[in-house]
Amino acid sequence: MAFRLQTLGELRLVDLSGNAVAFSEKGLIILAYLFVHPQRAQSRTALSKLLWDVVEPTQAYTNMRKSLSRIDSRQQELGHQFVEITASDVKLNVEAIECDAEGLQAPPHSDALIDLRALVGLFSHVFLENIDSTGAALSAWIEQRRAQHLSRLREALISAIPIAKSAQDIALVKDAALRIFQHDPDDEMIVSLLAETYSTEGKVETFRNIYDGRKQKLWGNLTLSPDVHALNVVKKVFEKQRSLFPAPKNGLGDALTASTQNGLKRPIPRLVLLPPAESPAGSQPLFPLANALIEDVTIALCALTSVSVVAPYTAAQIGRHSDKANTIAQHSISYVLDTRHSGRGAQSSLFVQLVYFANDEVIWADRYDMDNDSLAVQRRQIARRITMAITGEIERNELAREYFEQSPVAYHHYLLGQRHLKNLGLPDIRRARKEFRSALNHAPYFAPALSGIARTYSREWLITARGDAQLLKAAEKHANKAIAAGQDMVGGYRELGVAKMLLGGIDESVEALELAETLSPHYADVAADYADTLVHASKPGLALEKIEKAIELNPLSPDVYLWTAAGANYCLEEYEQALSYIERMADRGLANRLSAASWAMIGDQKRAKSFVRKARETNPDFDVDTWLTAVPFKEQWQKDHYRDGLRKAGF
Repeated sequence: MAFRLQTLGELRLVDLSGNAVAFSEKGLIILAYLFVHPQRAQSRTALSKLLWDVVEPTQAYTNMRKSLSRIDSRQQELGHQFVEITASDVKLNVEAIECDAEGLQAPPHSDALIDLRALVGLFSHVFLENIDSTGAALSAWIEQRRAQHLSRLREALISAIPIAKSAQDIALVKDAALRIFQHDPDDEMIVSLLAETYSTEGKVETFRNIYDGRKQKLWGNLTLSPDVHALNVVKKVFEKQRSLFPAPKNGLGDALTASTQNGLKRPIPRLVLLPPAESPAGSQPLFPLANALIEDVTIALCALTSVSVVAPYTAAQIGRHSDKANTIAQHSISYVLDTRHSGRGAQSSLFVQLVYFANDEVIWADRYDMDNDSLAVQRRQIARRITMAITGEIERNELAREYFEQSPVAYHHYLLGQRHLKNLGLPDIRRARKEFRSALNHAPYFAPALSGIARTYSREWLITARGDAQLLKAAEKHANKAIAAGQDMVGGYRELGVAKMLLGGIDESVEALELAETLSPHYADVAADYADTLVHASKPGLALEKIEKAIELNPLSPDVYLWTAAGANYCLEEYEQALSYIERMADRGLANRLSAASWAMIGDQKRAKSFVRKARETNPDFDVDTWLTAVPFKEQWQKDHYRDGLRKAGF
């Protein structure tokens, strides 16, 4: 044929020599549309709606008539009739012109590798790459075609993977996967396949750079200090981005099988990182930092999707348990990272070993010096090596954040701040804030320290109970800074969610904590904060699901988890269940008012009044209406429900 329509990449008409032939853009779009239409024909009315859906139908039809007139004139000049134009329809003449996209519509070749090689050759550019459409109908059609082309390439790739044996074949598979990844970085099978391929080649860092480059491109339009509404944009980036887990080691065919199976899933193995045993006071001055280091690595590993990480609180409880092995078995833990702190002063070190619990096999062990200047590096090495031992090398760089290495002094202050935050007293909260600020003096964009400062302000608001909105505004400001500094770290989103909830921004709090959970699906404290916000959002059923997930991740739960679960059950009118959660709390006095309301709603007035007396002992000035005014609830029924229970109890 004398002419060929090029639709992949720049849309144009070319002659036998490959030279561009002048033709109107609208005419070329009509040709491209007819080539992929099943009947190779379409009515004038339908074509006018496709090309001019933003104008009145009469004007669109007039525009269509003029375009067809120009097409007809140009066909006569070229001496070739590409389309036959009638009073009602436009029909493609397939004998007069060919199209590059026909290769994407051809039936698959019997040899999957030949088919894939042909498609990769066509797929160097996307369909109608340079068409700048302002109409919704045309844009939707172009996107639909691109998605179909991508699907065709993906299907060919799936067929070729099992028979790709030679280095040339595997290179072809990788090339095809990269082309798909460039257009759809959220495709989990493709990400897993590329990770496996680059890992086999020993080029994990190369893939990490490609992956990060794509992520940075997606982040390009986000302002430095995102407001809450920017979280909607951020969420789209991260919803499907946590898929950097390694495929099975038996080859590309098994990688595909593991990534595409939709049937039964094996349970995710559980990992617990046990902190070092306590030492006599003063004998090991760096012991608290070793403990904080293990907790920090635990939280970092919560971002993994291939292993469930037991929360630090439960890990500490297990570590102190007299029958440690039985406790580990009870909680269905597969892997244990055991740690021991030894030596004194400059000779201090941390010994770690990873044990497969089922047969007590030591999978990996190492020793790390515990001097101040190397803490950040040790954190990176521990996180990396544990991840390699559990899931291979694919996620190691995801966990090795560069700024942990860039300022070891900042990291040291951050660990000290985290240590102070374990205590709820106001002096400790302010000491923690001082350490976090010291960290920022050495590294102004150190996201964990910014998140830590945000938490100190929200904690101070809760402890002082003065209703000082400036504290919450400061928490919100530092949370947003943490998000800007560490966009793929969970801390900023978690703290923003807590601050927004306390400020009464329930919907915004839900958005932030939903994103935090997406970033770190096994982080128990995030799930617990999310559950608390959902209670205030008047969604107690969903809140109960979240807090039960948090308790599963952190089975020896802190009181705040159980308190949140009790509150959710109260809202669901499950009063006995609410009381059972309160009964499990170490300090049940925190929930005296909720206990009183629950017993009153059950009808046991004697017990209700006993809890009223206990609550009055600690807070004699408590007023129901004042409290309900201060506590943010999204829907009035929830306030009325609490008021009803408290009034019945005798408040």
